[in-house]
Amino acid sequence: MTLHNEIELTLDGIAQGGAGVGRYEGQVVFATGGLPGERVRVLLGERKPNYLRGLVSVVLEPSPDRVTPQLDAGDHAPWQHIAYAAQLRFKTTILREQLERMAGLTDLPLAPIIAAPQPWGYRNSARLHVAGSEVGYHASGSQTVVALTSDPLLLPALNEALAALAGQLPPNLLNGVTLRGSVAFGYALALLHALPEADMAALAHLIQVWRALVPSLAGVTVAGSDLSSGATTLHEELAGLIFSLSPTSFFQVNVAQAERMVTLVQDALQPAAGQALLDLYAGVGTFALPLAAAGAEVTAVDEARDALADGRRNAELNGISGVRWVQSPVERALPALVGPYAGVVLDPPRRGCHPAVLEELARLRIPRLVYISCHPGILSRDLPALLRTGYRIESIQPIDLFPQTPHIETVVVLALGEG
Repeated sequence: MTLHNEIELTLDGIAQGGAGVGRYEGQVVFATGGLPGERVRVLLGERKPNYLRGLVSVVLEPSPDRVTPQLDAGDHAPWQHIAYAAQLRFKTTILREQLERMAGLTDLPLAPIIAAPQPWGYRNSARLHVAGSEVGYHASGSQTVVALTSDPLLLPALNEALAALAGQLPPNLLNGVTLRGSVAFGYALALLHALPEADMAALAHLIQVWRALVPSLAGVTVAGSDLSSGATTLHEELAGLIFSLSPTSFFQVNVAQAERMVTLVQDALQPAAGQALLDLYAGVGTFALPLAAAGAEVTAVDEARDALADGRRNAELNGISGVRWVQSPVERALPALVGPYAGVVLDPPRRGCHPAVLEELARLRIPRLVYISCHPGILSRDLPALLRTGYRIESIQPIDLFPQTPHIETVVVLALGEG
């Protein structure tokens, strides 16, 4: 095969991660920026014995699913060139193919994906980078900052803060900015990541000017220092509860879709008075607190100290006493738990469950299990281990938590015993 820097081919599929898939002289090609059905030219960047990978340089025959992107440089929104209905269709296809090919599953009880009510303007957080006096995101595969004054993925309060900062930021003060916003209360907080040589007086002045320009910016804190102005915790409403969040605690970026996930968990576990439940990788209590508010006794396990501190504060804030908080890596905490438990929520990080967690769940024999996954490939790795211990899949519900990206959230309900 003669391989050039640029090749021409027709794409006929889409891969996990969002690249279009085709073949060139018998070899698989992953083409970032391409869609099934398109004739494209691809600038190659990676050549392996089993596949080629590159960027679409020219679209010769566009798909009817292709739309005009809202951002010229939007690597944090890599699917913005795809019509939203097609994004949902592709995510369903990717999830099904991963579960069938990697996990060997058939006859999947796969429900239609839950679309986001707002495909744009949904993100309640952003981690931005700074170079000199420019603030934005890194370009794909590089450390180059692509400057932005507005991001159509973000809540309005975050865009107000971003626009004002982009016009006021002096050089040599920051290397990053974290913005977080409250959907329920309409304000934003900022966490500034200062350069080691940053002038703290200049930082204090920047904060003063920035907050004066943006009334919805309720507080600014400089990470690793005592310098702050205004509020230091964010308040959000979810499932009828108020959540108080520290600057570094994880919270779902799409509140409307997080509400749907909480409902799915509640429907699967049917919490009731006196019922013992487990919430593993519990974080700030996104699932544990609504379950306990319905009467269940929940043991919530997570290794993140700040997140569990938030969880305890949130329980007190909402008058909920039915949660026992355990700060520990989940794989270390489980051997000490004896149960019995009626149900368990698993919401692991992107890397999925530690193998020891799956082994301990087999020992505990918990009748109902809800696995929340943000990566179909990892889900396909973990599900067979659970099925081998006697679980069966009741339902697989994809939910679009991250429109304009290929990320796929999935809620899987499993039960012990025969169907």
